[in-house]
Amino acid sequence: MDHCSVPLQTEEHKCPVCLDEFTDPVSTPCGHNFCKNYKCPYCKETFSKRPELKSNTVLREIVWHICPCI
Repeated sequence: MDHCSVPLQTEEHKCPVCLDEFTDPVSTPCGHNFCKNYKCPYCKETFSKRPELKSNTVLREIVWHICPCI
């Protein structure tokens, strides 16, 4: 498949995880779409398989103190 030379302008064509245009998109049973490859949205490091995710309890507590309604 050729790469599109015209950038897509709508958010519906961008992955909410990596924030780039979709590459190899997959859909969840609830209807959300994400890129199939696993890429860090900050540094763009890619992973061959989904990394083990850990809860960030410190960040959760900070956010809760700022906005306890969440």
